[in-house]
Amino acid sequence: MFSFNKKIDPDLKAIMALYPNKNHRILIKYAKFPDFIVKKVSSYKGIIVRKIESCNIICVKLNSKSIERLLEYPEIQYICLDQYLFLCGMSVLSANKIRLHTNTSLSGKSVGIGVVDTGVYPHKDLTLPQNRIHTFVDLINSFTNPYDDNGHGTSICGIIAGNGESSNGIYKGIATSSELHVFKAFDKLGKGFISDVLFSIEELILLKEQYNIRVLCLPFELLTFNNFIYTLFDNIFIKAVNSSIIPVLPSGSNRNEASTITGPALSPHCITVSGLDTSGEIKSYAYSSCGDVKKDIKPNFSAACVDIVSLNSNISFVPEKNNIKMYAPKLDSSYKSFSGTSLSAAFISGVCALLYEKNPDLTFDDIISTLKLNADVMNIETYKQGCGKKIGRASCRERV
Repeated sequence: MFSFNKKIDPDLKAIMALYPNKNHRILIKYAKFPDFIVKKVSSYKGIIVRKIESCNIICVKLNSKSIERLLEYPEIQYICLDQYLFLCGMSVLSANKIRLHTNTSLSGKSVGIGVVDTGVYPHKDLTLPQNRIHTFVDLINSFTNPYDDNGHGTSICGIIAGNGESSNGIYKGIATSSELHVFKAFDKLGKGFISDVLFSIEELILLKEQYNIRVLCLPFELLTFNNFIYTLFDNIFIKAVNSSIIPVLPSGSNRNEASTITGPALSPHCITVSGLDTSGEIKSYAYSSCGDVKKDIKPNFSAACVDIVSLNSNISFVPEKNNIKMYAPKLDSSYKSFSGTSLSAAFISGVCALLYEKNPDLTFDDIISTLKLNADVMNIETYKQGCGKKIGRASCRERV
């Protein structure tokens, strides 16, 4: 006799037993007939949060008894909790020790970069002389206009695309003419539901042809390994790569010990970037997750991530009041110094945009190969640095 236990995540089952009357936010993996499932959930007085059709996933809020009833239907393949993803650890520091610069003429012009994060503040370095925040979708508070109530997303966008408008060109990002397509899927505490992130990636893939989106900067991690969740991300990364889009992820924020990379960053269909501390003698960043000692698979590359100057933001700014657009106030300081492996991923995302500007026909494997050719191998274990440090955008301009 078939056991329904095989169709439900053990963690969800345990929580259902503890809170039988509570509505649980869950992911339903279906084989077919999604409309039938939606009708059933509605008949149980559940709430449909969103559908991610490319993954055959429906996110709903439903009580324990109704979840048990759903398990009886053969259309349901698996049900699990809609867990939180977390942005890779970043702390604001006091010193401005590193800035990114180059002499190349490449700037990422006309290349779209998707960013799934806490939003983006309408900073002068992104909006002047022309606004390069082309898309802003808010899955947390449903605002229409750009804002960032955490600051993480703005710093990432600054590393990728800041043009130095507020510093006379001193503090520039990597692809200063690239176009940003930002989905706010993480709240002010840096937490985001898996369903919101998957939905964001799916939408960015669908926008690819309209906006020439070629890179996805995804600076988050899953703190524990869950094979079902991993497979969802691996499959959607495959869809991205098949659409000529490069997903870029940080290795994570665990201690830099072997086999600490978990979750989506393990996928072979994304570029995984670890962090380096270049504030003195170059070494692996203390909170940069590492790959397996015996398998030279992940991370793919490494980049600086300590004391990196990027864009400041006003996290108290609310972009709309009573459906009226509010204008962002002037910042007391345009820049701050940040640390964290998210910055490493942002750096490589910007470099990928430069490569696509030079040659739009590059494949995922072409990008990997080109980055390898231009990376400096350091005296650091491979499971910490991958194929080496990506030294900057000027180095790759001639070999594309």
